[in-house]
Amino acid sequence: MRDMRLRIGDIPVLGDKGLDPTFGKVRASNVEKGHGLSTVVMSIIVILVMSLAMFLVALALGDIWTLGDYVNNVFCNTIALVFVVAFLDTIVTSGKEGRRKRDEARMILRYNRIITPDIDMYLVRKNMVVTPNGKTVKKFQVDSEFTIQDMRDMYGPSELVSDVGISKIKRYAHFQSKLRADFEKMVEGVDFTNYPEIAEAAMNYISATSYGEAALDAVLGYEDGRSGTKSLRTMVVAMIREEPDDARFIDAAPMMKNVHLVHQMINDQEAAVSTYLRLIKRLEEEDPIGANSESRDYE
Repeated sequence: MRDMRLRIGDIPVLGDKGLDPTFGKVRASNVEKGHGLSTVVMSIIVILVMSLAMFLVALALGDIWTLGDYVNNVFCNTIALVFVVAFLDTIVTSGKEGRRKRDEARMILRYNRIITPDIDMYLVRKNMVVTPNGKTVKKFQVDSEFTIQDMRDMYGPSELVSDVGISKIKRYAHFQSKLRADFEKMVEGVDFTNYPEIAEAAMNYISATSYGEAALDAVLGYEDGRSGTKSLRTMVVAMIREEPDDARFIDAAPMMKNVHLVHQMINDQEAAVSTYLRLIKRLEEEDPIGANSESRDYE
């Protein structure tokens, strides 16, 4: 399933469907277009009905117009009105839609300027958690292939000076929660009429973080917890080291089930962040004025 994930560099060609042509849900912008078209159709129907009413009035009055004169007059006026209504509606709708889309894009990019530093912080701490001692930490790697065994040193001290004295898993927990708060503010503050793909990517991160929250709290609790005279941290690390690569959640020991859930949560967070960054990169190409000139190239 992870092999099917879209990488940041795999940016699709932008089409009429938005940032992601594969996005299958109904867009609010398309609903507005449908409403505009229905307005034009209703206007034409009203014109035809009024023309028929005028014809009946002229017919009742007698010899004011001949039938040929009336039909010719109605036909010409109706055609002219249809073109005028359609043309004006297209211009007005297009102008409004263009402004709304541009304003929405720039609002998203403004939020992204706040979110980007926290993504960087999240990625560094996440990659320390999933990289065992002795291996090089790829600090800004978004998509990483890691096993539960690779998380065996997550209780070790963070390698960053700013995190001195704090374990890797605790710093990861802090920044993954902070990033969730950023995405929640974005989803609450933007309508996402034209860019629902970005909202969905943010919601996927929020969902992954929410359903894994209890498991992460339990894993954090193992760090200082004890079972009789034994340290829970020591017990969990020993179980992680012995966990086979093909281990299943259903077969895991009770404490290891929480580790499995955190492993899955990180995978799902990576997928959401990867999609979000890919779409933001496409949006910045659409609107370079609103783009962040200091945006990072992620691995």
